[in-house]
Amino acid sequence: MPNLDGTGPDGKGPMTGCGRGKCIIPISNSEQELDFLTNQAQVLEKQLKTIKSRINRVKVKKEVQNARI
Repeated sequence: MPNLDGTGPDGKGPMTGCGRGKCIIPISNSEQELDFLTNQAQVLEKQLKTIKSRINRVKVKKEVQNARI
């Protein structure tokens, strides 16, 4: 985590790197925790959107292949 801010490598979130760095974020109060959790939710929502998009592309490709058979 380059900046030790919980955003991980390239802003992809914690636990997304190679495990060679510090993956801990010292949270000292509830406001920091809320900020961290809000950021994490945004990162996860973005990742889920990417995964769902990929699933749809694979489904379409499979449907096209089945239509050709």
